[in-house]
Amino acid sequence: MKEAFWNKLTAEYKCYQVSVLSLTNSEIYGKCYEIDCMVNFYEILMEKAESMSEETLSALLKQENILWSIYDGWLAKDDSNYSEMETHIAEEIEIAVARDTMQKAA
Repeated sequence: MKEAFWNKLTAEYKCYQVSVLSLTNSEIYGKCYEIDCMVNFYEILMEKAESMSEETLSALLKQENILWSIYDGWLAKDDSNYSEMETHIAEEIEIAVARDTMQKAA
């Protein structure tokens, strides 16, 4: 069953690659995040399949468009990476302001 899952996932991924490669450079650039996610989801699933139970593999095999389904679910989540970036930017702004204030006082 693992082999069937790998084959299905690889077929989905190759189909996705072909669709992306048919786009213009500008369209590809606009899909950078999507592309990165799809590549990561594919790689993670291929690796995780090694330890998945037959029951899990069977359930996933019945699902249409595994990669798109996971991507859609991912987009619906509150992305902690974005929150972490926002926090980091706020901290960097505070540091810049503090540095500027110290330079003006000197």
